[in-house]
Amino acid sequence: MTVAGFGRVHKNWKGSNNSVNVGVDVWGFMPVWFEGVARRARSLPANKYWADAEHNAKELE
Repeated sequence: MTVAGFGRVHKNWKGSNNSVNVGVDVWGFMPVWFEGVARRARSLPANKYWADAEHNAKELE
């Protein structure tokens, strides 16, 4: 599983199934392990722009 992590996003946006907000504001101001990030990624919707950004998107699914 490949997941990009990001932070410093306001309004508590949690991300998408391949890009998860790992900022402390959406994790109860606690550290998070990859297992938790992966679990959250599986619960989030797909990024509707992923195929535009990643030319091999179909092969990566």
